[in-house]
Amino acid sequence: MEMGGMPRDAVSGQETAGGRGFELFPSVHVADGRVVHLVGDGHVPEATLTDPVHVALAFQEQGARWLHLVVAEDDSAGGGLVQARRIIDAVSMNVQLMCRRGIDDDRALEAALDTGCTRLNLGRSALTDLTWCADAVTRHGARLGVSLPVRIGGPGRGLRLAGPGGSDAGSLWDAVTVLDAAGCARYVVTDVSREGTLAGPNTSLFTHVCARSTAGVLAAGGIASLNDLRTVADLAPHGVDGALVGRALYTGAFTLPEALACTGVVRERG
Repeated sequence: MEMGGMPRDAVSGQETAGGRGFELFPSVHVADGRVVHLVGDGHVPEATLTDPVHVALAFQEQGARWLHLVVAEDDSAGGGLVQARRIIDAVSMNVQLMCRRGIDDDRALEAALDTGCTRLNLGRSALTDLTWCADAVTRHGARLGVSLPVRIGGPGRGLRLAGPGGSDAGSLWDAVTVLDAAGCARYVVTDVSREGTLAGPNTSLFTHVCARSTAGVLAAGGIASLNDLRTVADLAPHGVDGALVGRALYTGAFTLPEALACTGVVRERG
């Protein structure tokens, strides 16, 4: 078990023919101490698998090398980070942490990094101050990534970022330009309209971001079947470095071992 505040050593994903790795991230989203599912701008409770520690340990036992852990509630008071640390301390696999809201200054950022997560993705709150967000990315290097929750705008609006509470956080491409210049290593790219819906992934969105950025893309939102997962994994040569899978695992659409097998991700046993 790792001690809080000491990040684990990251493991690399499967190498593809294009030379890029692909990794699978089973997801645990937490609010008020229990598992929830992100849906659009909000979240709904998980009906059956409610204990986040038990779920995380089950994913680890089933072969996961990474866990995508999300504090789904506003964490300005720090309670969500207490829950995150409890989960991180319980597992030995790598943990990628994201706080949907509340990480928008240096003090909050350091508190999140001190949980012992392997790496952290800045969430919606950080998008409201791109200058601070870019500076944080530059200072912390590859340990820090940025979540890009994308809303497909109406005519003339293009691709917009969703901010806290569903607010508008500006143009996707403006943010990518600023964050790429700061050296951002990765983006978690989500079509907000598909998050938690099992409606299928927006592969066009993932490839468009890959075409405009040199950062790695982690694909999220809508994955409902093994065929969906294979389709996303096939984008690895274009810059998609992994996929986040949540609700499909909880509904039993497929198992984590099946997902790992179909994407070629094999855990190294020591």
